[in-house]
Amino acid sequence: MSVASSSRVSRRREPSSDAIEQDPSQMQVDEEDQQQPRQKGKGKVKQERVKQERSQAGPSQSQPEAEQEEEDFLKDFEEQPLSKLTAAKPLQGLSSDWGQVRIGVHKPAYGVLKDIAATIAEFAEGETEEKGLVHVENVMRQLLDTEAELRIHEEVLSAFQQKLMRGEEVIDVATVYTEEYKEKLADYKKKTTRQKYGGSNEYEKYREVIWEVKHPGDAMPPVTDFLPREDGDVSDDDEDVQVGGVVEDYKCPLTLKSLTDPLTSKICGHSFDATGIREWIGTKRSIPCPASGCNKELKLSDLAPNKELAKKAKEAARRERMREEDDFEEDDGEVVD
Repeated sequence: MSVASSSRVSRRREPSSDAIEQDPSQMQVDEEDQQQPRQKGKGKVKQERVKQERSQAGPSQSQPEAEQEEEDFLKDFEEQPLSKLTAAKPLQGLSSDWGQVRIGVHKPAYGVLKDIAATIAEFAEGETEEKGLVHVENVMRQLLDTEAELRIHEEVLSAFQQKLMRGEEVIDVATVYTEEYKEKLADYKKKTTRQKYGGSNEYEKYREVIWEVKHPGDAMPPVTDFLPREDGDVSDDDEDVQVGGVVEDYKCPLTLKSLTDPLTSKICGHSFDATGIREWIGTKRSIPCPASGCNKELKLSDLAPNKELAKKAKEAARRERMREEDDFEEDDGEVVD
């Protein structure tokens, strides 16, 4: 058996007559393939040969024909018009991606900035407080500007998609996209400070946090009062009457205690302590909203947990306790004649 095995091995090593009759140029190619490291695939070997050919090419062949063909193909592809069949859904997906980036990045950042602003307003004093709040204000505006840019990306992509859904074609996509984005961004940058931030819900919440710390129990004035009037803003005579904020009440209208686990109505926006409102509704299908002056019908399914309100109520209760302790210490230190 061992002899037979040995003879088979020797026959494998001997060149066959077919191999001898092969074209010498083909044999040379085969030998070059065998000399390449085994871990490299055929594609890598081919790429190396192309590189060698390019390096050996003269000045008139500085750009190989294959490379030129690839550039022509890409250029033709970029100039192909988008159609409803090929691009409507991908554009919708891209627009959605921009939205996810905006929500996923900016929403948490707004919360962090509000916490920092409240801390500075409560514990810092004098110049430190002033500089700290100015810095946070600048960061807040930068975040709002960045969010506006992300929204512009969404708007441009959404406009493309709507055109395609109507059967229109979009030609030279990259150029059109860039031009429309730059145009919308330039329009945004031309806006005044009030026009950029005065209508922002996030900016209003940020201002409310600082106001509650500095002016507890007082209603906040209109948010535009914190933003300077500039050329381009409407005059006092033309401006609509701006309504200031209301005093935030962090007590449940049912239990009259501080909200610790609030549920907020998705119908009217009123909030209640979770235990209190569940007991109030009981087994009834719906009830009139217990909040004073509200005539909306309220169901248990209309209530949702409100973590942000719970956090604000907790902070408000803590600040109230600190004020009471400070008042007590001041009263205790008074000398009675």
